[in-house]
Amino acid sequence: MTPNDIPDSEYHAARATLYCGAAAAFTYPSEETVSELLDPAAREGIERAAETVGVTEEATALLEALEETGLEDLQVAYNNLFGLPSDDGTYAVIPYEAHYTTRDEISSEQRRIATVVGLLEEFGLEPSDDFAERQDHVAAELELAQVLAGQRAVALESDEPVAAERVAKAEATVLADHLVEFVPALAHDLRQATDEDAYVAAANLVEELVTYDNGQHPEPTVSAEAASGGEAP
Repeated sequence: MTPNDIPDSEYHAARATLYCGAAAAFTYPSEETVSELLDPAAREGIERAAETVGVTEEATALLEALEETGLEDLQVAYNNLFGLPSDDGTYAVIPYEAHYTTRDEISSEQRRIATVVGLLEEFGLEPSDDFAERQDHVAAELELAQVLAGQRAVALESDEPVAAERVAKAEATVLADHLVEFVPALAHDLRQATDEDAYVAAANLVEELVTYDNGQHPEPTVSAEAASGGEAP
């Protein structure tokens, strides 16, 4: 059973829901994206999932901040944080894993990005036509975590323990070798760079979710680089 004594499949489905919401919070806040997050059924699902996983405070704060913040204000804040460089050419927050894990060393950065691309391809995740970011963008990696959690839920619901174990090992790798390696630092930078409640709440939710989730998974038996045929940076 899970830490909350509910069926394993329901627990991992709740994790998938939360990763989906977190990924959406780190994409450009279009009217469609915000409306989908605040749709009554979606909101109820996120709140229920947050209670299951134990991140109710953080998820509720994000939903409330999105509801209370105008779309234009969200878009301005997003561009100021991620989309527009300052006068000296730097960005307030850089939402890419390799920025945090390779210290901008070019060859290491390229290998790191290739590793992430390999993981995304392995689990059938391709960027949509309107996603113009690198594939080590935090939203893409959170979506990968969503897909893995969803696949694990389906495998358990379908009584396929071998498939569920394979996904669990992949999740451990993605969490330990990728998400937990940069999401807490990204969340810290985000909190330092803005006082916009929605993005402070998004930072708090994603840090708590990734840190908690990593603690629930065993140490990965194979590194991400080895799993994808690459080299460690």
